[in-house]
Amino acid sequence: MKRLLLYSVQLLITSTLLAQSYLVQGIVTDEADQGIPGITVTIKATTSGVSTDVSGYFSLPLEGKATLVFSGIGFEPTEQKVDGAANLKLKLKASTTELSAVQIVGKSDHTEVREQPFAVSVVDVKPLKVQNLDVNQILGTVSGVRIREQGGLGSGFDFSLNGFTGKQVKFFLDGIPMDNFGSSLSLNNIPVNMITDIEVYKGVVPVHLGSDALGGAVNVTTDQNVRNYLNASYAIGSFNTHRASVLARYTEPRTGLSFNANLFLNYSDNNYAMRDVEVPRSDGSGKLDTVDVRRFHDAYQSQTAQLELGLVNKPFADRLFVGLIASGNEKEVQTGLNMQDVFGEVMTTDQVLIPTFKYKKTDLFIAGLDLRAYAMYTRRKAVRADTSSRTYNWYGDYSTRINNAGEFSYNKSLFSYDDESYLATANLSYQLGKNHSVSVNNTFSQFSRVGKDPMRDLSEVPFTTPNTITKNSSALSYSLSLMDDQWKTSVFTKTFMMHSSTQVENDQTDKFEEYTIRFLLNGYGIASTYFVAPWMQVKLSYENTYRLPEGEEMFGNGLTVLPNTTLEPEQSHNYNAGILVNKILRDHSFRLEGNYLYRQASDFIRLDASQPRNSNYVNQSRVNLTSMEGGIQYTYKRLLNLGMNVTRQKNVNADKSDRLYQDDLPNQPFLFGNFTAGVQFHNVGPEDSRLAINWLSLFVDQFYWKWPSQGTKKYKYDIPQQLSHNLSVSYAFAERKYSASLACNNITNTIVYDNFAMQKPGRSFSLKLSYFLSN
Repeated sequence: MKRLLLYSVQLLITSTLLAQSYLVQGIVTDEADQGIPGITVTIKATTSGVSTDVSGYFSLPLEGKATLVFSGIGFEPTEQKVDGAANLKLKLKASTTELSAVQIVGKSDHTEVREQPFAVSVVDVKPLKVQNLDVNQILGTVSGVRIREQGGLGSGFDFSLNGFTGKQVKFFLDGIPMDNFGSSLSLNNIPVNMITDIEVYKGVVPVHLGSDALGGAVNVTTDQNVRNYLNASYAIGSFNTHRASVLARYTEPRTGLSFNANLFLNYSDNNYAMRDVEVPRSDGSGKLDTVDVRRFHDAYQSQTAQLELGLVNKPFADRLFVGLIASGNEKEVQTGLNMQDVFGEVMTTDQVLIPTFKYKKTDLFIAGLDLRAYAMYTRRKAVRADTSSRTYNWYGDYSTRINNAGEFSYNKSLFSYDDESYLATANLSYQLGKNHSVSVNNTFSQFSRVGKDPMRDLSEVPFTTPNTITKNSSALSYSLSLMDDQWKTSVFTKTFMMHSSTQVENDQTDKFEEYTIRFLLNGYGIASTYFVAPWMQVKLSYENTYRLPEGEEMFGNGLTVLPNTTLEPEQSHNYNAGILVNKILRDHSFRLEGNYLYRQASDFIRLDASQPRNSNYVNQSRVNLTSMEGGIQYTYKRLLNLGMNVTRQKNVNADKSDRLYQDDLPNQPFLFGNFTAGVQFHNVGPEDSRLAINWLSLFVDQFYWKWPSQGTKKYKYDIPQQLSHNLSVSYAFAERKYSASLACNNITNTIVYDNFAMQKPGRSFSLKLSYFLSN
């Protein structure tokens, strides 16, 4: 070990002294000075290179003298010699040569992801950054995806992907699991300016993500290009909403020393109007009035700082970073799971501190051997305060009870819990040749929770002794490419291990006793794709997989979600079939995606929300899920884009011994879709400016938030059909350095619902200002 350490130190010193690395970056434009996306920038006489992003920007680390070759469809190849750090602005001439129908060109990162054997959709976020959008709004445009929020900014949300919901779908940030990031660092809090792409895997999840996901995964990727930049944005909107972010990166080209800083803040009163709400009369008659009221106890604020320091482009590491994430939030609680009960003083807070370690190296020891590793330690403190004995109504009026009851709970509570978790994941892949590769992944995690409540007797406080979950998932995959990449196949196997130790109350003695669970499960699968034509591919995949229960599912959240320490892992047989068409005809681009997905799930974990305030996760013995989705995207030059997708799914109880056999699962939409349209105008005002107008329509058909068999014919607990429209106008100039976006969501002020018939905000406006500096 000492010899290895001395060798590493020596290698670090030697490489720092000898490696004369530098950074070349710049913008590639056409003859009209418009940035060109997808231009391939390669080092002459090598295969190394990058592609320009949507604005024509590229960044490439080099050592020594080099000649760069710039090439792309419709443009004449151009060479540029470099011998040190440079910031280029290169103009390409249009090619007068007719292109062969079989000409092979470099593929963008998005295309390479889409062409995997797995069913996956990719969202290019770069052109959306000037718009005033959050991640949930962007994801809501992907076929098969429904983001169901319980209110305004900071509210709880449920992610649904082809019938799988909640924690059945895993979330990643640059391939790193977000399981224990805490509520202050979730999808609806991450600023869009941080993100470059969003990958949505439907069903089978590739091994390199290293997860026990049951129904798919979402991988949010940030800009990993080595460059210096500063991006500051501020948005103000209805309901006293404020969102600010500052993102910065600095890399010293000679030494490779790099520093990243991401800071963001969110705040909203969330005091939007609730329409047609049934409120009991104050005369005690028990009769209801249908009135419009305003939320008065729903404010939210969160703040996050992410700092990283490391080295890039070194012989021993492409990227080596240590970092720290600190985040926290405060949330006022207005209601339970639906609008039946109203609260005026219930509060929740979360504070999270996460040290991190990241390492990435291509060609480790030998060519084709790549390693990616990540580790983090999380400390989280959460407080659930219910210390008032008042009973509120929707008008904000209240009465005070003389007993010790809280607003939300049977007794007043100042419950807090401390979470401690560890996570380490490593992925090793090896390219055996042009057509063969293998990949190995291992992910280890441990989660522990201890609770306390000074307002309750010790025997009534959950988690007074540590409750722990230890999990390990391992995966091995082999990939084969045949017929000059026309046919690609990946086979894989996964192993899941879990050990949990919890405290369960004995019904006979009323004492808490230790309850231990152990699992060792094996899964496997195959994914294959075949290119019928260079612009058309078909995909087939199958997976037998498992998902282990998460901490919140077993232990609850201390307020709205009750614990269920006896949850079993869920299993699913996933069958996917899909088609992808990507056709370019001169200035016109078409992309068509279609997927059919069928799942047979056992011990399906779902949120049972049969009560108005509390819920808990339960196992549904057998569930069959079927989903058909399709989408089309059309682009004309860089001026017009149109898109539409539709999803039809049916998720039924397949347990023949259950009285609700063949009933649709509660709180699952059956039919939904969206339509997008955007137009861009260039050089409006200053040269190199861009004016963009974007429209989004969202449709959700009527569905039930309880079992369809429940309720009377008149009251079936249904969420009505809804159609809403959003409009945004964005303007950027000075080479995209300055931008502004004005947005109006829910233009028609339609009453829109989501999770468990919870009413969402009506018409709202927001303005986002952004400044971007890169050099």
